[in-house]
Amino acid sequence: MMQHAHAPVHATAAPPRPPRGQNRKSPNSRFIPVCEHADQEIGTTASRRTRRGDFLRAATWAITQRLHPKAGDTTLRVARDLAARLNADGHVAYCRDTMWRRLGISRRTLERHIAVLRELGLLVWAVHGTRTNTRPAGSGEWAGTATIYAAVVPRAWDDALGHRVSGHGYHARHVGFTEHGRQMAIADARRRARPTRRRDAPSCKSNHPRPTAEMRGKKNNTSAPRGTRPRPRRRHEVPEPYRASPGQAAHAVSVAAWVRPRVPWTQGEGLRRLAFALRPWIATGLSAADIAADLSVWRVPRRPASPASVIMARWSETDGYGEAAADPSGQDTPRAVPPNAAFLAAMDAVRARLTSLSPPVEPEPDPPGFVIRDRILASLAEADRARRARTAEQCLTFAEWEAVCDARERAPW
Repeated sequence: MMQHAHAPVHATAAPPRPPRGQNRKSPNSRFIPVCEHADQEIGTTASRRTRRGDFLRAATWAITQRLHPKAGDTTLRVARDLAARLNADGHVAYCRDTMWRRLGISRRTLERHIAVLRELGLLVWAVHGTRTNTRPAGSGEWAGTATIYAAVVPRAWDDALGHRVSGHGYHARHVGFTEHGRQMAIADARRRARPTRRRDAPSCKSNHPRPTAEMRGKKNNTSAPRGTRPRPRRRHEVPEPYRASPGQAAHAVSVAAWVRPRVPWTQGEGLRRLAFALRPWIATGLSAADIAADLSVWRVPRRPASPASVIMARWSETDGYGEAAADPSGQDTPRAVPPNAAFLAAMDAVRARLTSLSPPVEPEPDPPGFVIRDRILASLAEADRARRARTAEQCLTFAEWEAVCDARERAPW
């Protein structure tokens, strides 16, 4: 029996048998399943290819319309499992041995419902599985060929939904709608876009406190209470001492790149995080050498977990972050003792020594991407040549020496 169509026939005599792969019309306008395996191939089917959404909708329609006497809820479960594993081309591997266990049905039941989907014109064979061993002879392994199905939709579904189809068979395309099909598509789209109401049981509801409205005068107009909803703070608001323009941020990154290799306890921090933490120090006019000298004399752990957090916490403790608020009692608060001359002289000596050991150098610009790529390729080629140049004494195993010999034979002259 041939492929199917859902269209009325006005002739009273039985229609002639159409060529293979074409639709056959029923004299009583009923759907005729595709029972012959020859019409269930990807090259002979009258159904067109489809994707996941239309495949599930067509399967649901065919089952609800009772086009097949053996189609039911289990058939729809099988169709959903296949649809979940469809690839971009609309193909899916059968995987019978794992599919019947996943669905909780017997293997025979799975085979029966797969046959029902094929007879409904929803599945066609793309590749027939075989138990012929595809592994090399003598390898001791076995692997057969998997069965691949292609998801299709029958022409009867397109006729029922008012689809205009161009072409015939598997490579036919959906190109538009009839007037009745357009109205059905609009109604279906509105139904899908309609939000679903969530209704909780009375036991799940809770009486949340509600603010009372303010009554002003004798009019009916009311206003919401003020101050009930505070204005939310900006999510990514940057504090004042750390704000910087793009140029200042780039300068801070260059300073951090100069400071990080010269201060050991900052080398575990990322460059941009370190530059962000150093922005207030750079804004005060300190040079990279001064900042490195100051960070070198801090008493911090050898490897702090977050050097940027240490620097930001130290800045918040200094007077540079902001002068202390005036005491409301009016009394003078004690202030720290300024450094003496010996301390300042020692600091100057440390800065001079650091400058003499490593004079400030302008950071080199980052090389372009193609230069980095050429360097990486050159290093890989050099490593490959060194690997092929090893001798038998330098190889640890005989297999490694055989690999070196094979690489030498494959290498171009």
